[in-house]
Amino acid sequence: MGAFHVAVLTSTAVLSLQRVVSAGTKFGELCASPTPQNKCMSVNKTDGYRVTCSGGFREDYSAEDYTLFQTLTLCHWPLDKFDPAVSLRPYSQLVKLTITKSKIKEIIGEFPEFLQNLKTLNLSHLNLERVKYSAFKYLSSLEVLDLSYNKFNHLYSPTMEYLPKLKQIWLAGEFWFCKNDLFWLLHVSKDSLTYKVMDSNRMTCGGYKYIGKPVIPVLRLLSDLEKECSNGPPENCVCTLDNVVRGRGPSFNLHPVITVDCSYRGLKMLPKILPHNTTTLLVQGNQISTLDDLLTNRYYTKLLDIHLDYNRISSISILEGSHWLARCRVMSFKGNNLTKVPTYALDNAFQRNRNIVQIYLGANPWRCNCLFAPAFQDFLIKYKSLIMDLSDIKCSYQQNDEYYMTPIHDLPRNTLCRNSATDMVNFWDSLNVLLASLIVVVIIKFIYDYILYKKYGRLPSIITLLP
Repeated sequence: MGAFHVAVLTSTAVLSLQRVVSAGTKFGELCASPTPQNKCMSVNKTDGYRVTCSGGFREDYSAEDYTLFQTLTLCHWPLDKFDPAVSLRPYSQLVKLTITKSKIKEIIGEFPEFLQNLKTLNLSHLNLERVKYSAFKYLSSLEVLDLSYNKFNHLYSPTMEYLPKLKQIWLAGEFWFCKNDLFWLLHVSKDSLTYKVMDSNRMTCGGYKYIGKPVIPVLRLLSDLEKECSNGPPENCVCTLDNVVRGRGPSFNLHPVITVDCSYRGLKMLPKILPHNTTTLLVQGNQISTLDDLLTNRYYTKLLDIHLDYNRISSISILEGSHWLARCRVMSFKGNNLTKVPTYALDNAFQRNRNIVQIYLGANPWRCNCLFAPAFQDFLIKYKSLIMDLSDIKCSYQQNDEYYMTPIHDLPRNTLCRNSATDMVNFWDSLNVLLASLIVVVIIKFIYDYILYKKYGRLPSIITLLP
């Protein structure tokens, strides 16, 4: 083996354990240095003999000395792997083992059976990304396991099969994937009969979602979401905790950002129950025709975004003057049956709405008549920065309508009401012709009756009918 890593240390010098080691570096400062000191030091304390090595094993002790060592600390280990069965073979009587401040990524194999007296194992401040509890299966006396400040992103619950006497586990770190496979942390804190996670308040989410947020509060939010989600029939929805944000004020409570996806489920109405604090609802591709729940359902009070694309909505007039319309963030009604909307109500609400960022109204059968289209066109132009599908908002088919499939915002304003105006002119022209014709008939009848009277003295027959 190399100078840094030995399997069996041959006794070439006898250590006097009654001697306090050391000239130069103090025992307690050996691992405090940021760089390897390439030496080992030992000292006799009240709890037994201690050995600390920085930079690998650098001293040879007698076989008798090894049996007296009860505490071993290794720091600045020169390799990225550590094989306990090989490296710890001489230290059969250890009660406490610390391996720290090293770049170790992997523990090879298991900690050997001869460490059955080991009560404390500290593997903190390493680069470990994963560890199997089977690595500790021979440590039947282990009471404290410190895995803090590594690069773990997930870890399963310790099993009593391998660690029957475990009382404390330390897991502080900032790389945890906050998902349901860490729910066991919530149960551990409630069960006083098992081990305790001593530093759960220093566990931080990272690398996946909710970066920088404390693990336990996030797990509670995930657990609550799992219980509240309507993931059974008929809704069969999927609920997602998209983000967690800190609230305002001195408490800085965490607030969930939740999306509920009930798209393409054959729903005929909006879901009646949503998880508390749901902010986004996806219900595309259903058969929904009413929006009553947006106004009356208490589960919708925090809803900001709704995607109702490709349903059967024919009117949104019910939203006129509603609190939701004045605070919504995303409103999507693509591919429904809308022919018109209350533009004045939408305009009034959006002028007061500081949240609104996206509107979708395309692929609806819009009626481009003179009564609706001009006001709607003004609305589209005014809010074009918010309307994401402006070019898809087109006139529907009407007989003899030259603007069929024309984007409404592109309709020429000077001819928008031309057809209606022409129809009105034609009506008055026809009426005038009819009245003129009646006048001509009356005049001709008068002349005819006058001639008959002069020639024959006969009065018009209508005179005989007068009293």
